[in-house]
Amino acid sequence: MDKEKVYISRDEKSDHICLWKKPAKGNWSPQKMKDCEVVNWMREDIDNMDMYLVKDFKKKFGITIRQKTKKCVHLPSKLVTSEDYKLNSPDPDRKQ
Repeated sequence: MDKEKVYISRDEKSDHICLWKKPAKGNWSPQKMKDCEVVNWMREDIDNMDMYLVKDFKKKFGITIRQKTKKCVHLPSKLVTSEDYKLNSPDPDRKQ
């Protein structure tokens, strides 16, 4: 099974996990936002980012992370490209 390198992050006080795919250009890894009282992860290229609820991310990928965390992982390419459980998806037939 092909695996894809991605970053996953979870902001402080958040019930969402962001999955960051390879950017078109710029930094690969999301960075902490400066001058912010809470930990928020951001990158210049947000077009290659998908958001999931923590419980849906666990269903789809079988893992979860704590708040204020960023992690590099290798996930199955088939799951990364699947529209199932994404918060914002144009596919009306996706699993929700």
